Amino acid sequence: PMTTPAPLSLPVTYDLTCAALPHIRANLDVTPLSRSIGLSAITGRDVHLKWDNKLITGSFKERGAVNFLCHLREAGAVPAVCAASAGNHALGLSFHAKRFGVRCVLVMPKSAPLVKVQSCERNGAEIILFGDTFNDAFTHAQELCAAKGYTFIPPFNHPLIIAGQASVAHELLEQSADFDSVIVPVGGGGLLSGMITVLRAMRPDVYIMGVQSSWAVMYRDSGWSGLPKLQPMTIADGIAVKQLGDITGPIIKAGADKLVSVNEQETAAALIQFLEREHAVVEGSAAVTLAALNAGHLPGRYKKPVLMVSGSNIDVNLLARLLGREMSQRDRLLRLRASLPDRPGVLHFLSGVIANEGANVLEVTHDRSFAREPGNVEITLVLEIRDAAQKGRIISLLETSGIPVSVL
Repeated sequence: PMTTPAPLSLPVTYDLTCAALPHIRANLDVTPLSRSIGLSAITGRDVHLKWDNKLITGSFKERGAVNFLCHLREAGAVPAVCAASAGNHALGLSFHAKRFGVRCVLVMPKSAPLVKVQSCERNGAEIILFGDTFNDAFTHAQELCAAKGYTFIPPFNHPLIIAGQASVAHELLEQSADFDSVIVPVGGGGLLSGMITVLRAMRPDVYIMGVQSSWAVMYRDSGWSGLPKLQPMTIADGIAVKQLGDITGPIIKAGADKLVSVNEQETAAALIQFLEREHAVVEGSAAVTLAALNAGHLPGRYKKPVLMVSGSNIDVNLLARLLGREMSQRDRLLRLRASLPDRPGVLHFLSGVIANEGANVLEVTHDRSFAREPGNVEITLVLEIRDAAQKGRIISLLETSGIPVSVL
């Protein structure tokens, strides 16, 4: 398990989480808690959402960063802080380090989303892109701290970070007593550890479920033996951590009722549900809580879950790809290929058949060099359609018009 140098050696206790509250309340707004009518209808439970993506950098990670910076400021001047992060910890730390007038050096994996890298740069941080995974960046950041005397601020595996993240549980208890379970994303485990520390002290009856990405579980269980550049990616990059910390791990093992994982397909579908039902853009690591609920991981007797919405920092290009994929799976997009004689008027005829059915042509590609039939052109079309019934009618109309097509 990872270990991290610490300016203070503290046990993670309920009292430590209470000590963090003045720091949090002086620097951060309380995030909303709301009931989701749409998700309640879908899941058959009374679903509430704790919107930590509403913090100014779009993630709960600000809580731990603020608490740690406040302790450093109280202890004396700090020449520079340094962190390793896939994105959200870096965003929160860089924003508040600038507010506190502290130099901030960030080591991020090369795969970190561009939107997060650029945002950290706008916050005045010095960015170093290193390695293919969070663990690579983590090791390099610790080496920098040892060489240059920076103060290392870990993303999750430190009592002050855990105590800062725990403030969300204090807020939740102040906002509502009418919940019987919480579902929390798990990467390195800082957020879940903090919530466990508070809830086990104040509401031991609450069922606590942590949700990991199946990507992280795969690496934890078996590792990756292939080429680094061919490692599978995850859309839940915010929790793409290979192992829990040596502080967070035991807290989770002792205090969580259940630890589950969800795959990429489940996460993508939940992300789109947030967009449709809540009109909210969330990142993959936040969508895993809804994915776990959809997958039936929460025992049926718990009817009033709170889902932690941990962040919204998703790359726009990734969001566009996920929307396109979802449109295709719902029969709202159709890709066809037709092989036709390469002569004037053929495309006009083909598009006319499609237009008569009311479909919209989004893309057209002509391929002559690789056409299977000499003298033919292969035409690939991407169509915007209404539903599966219209899809069937279009294919039938084309074929009865003498145009054989294949669906791609």
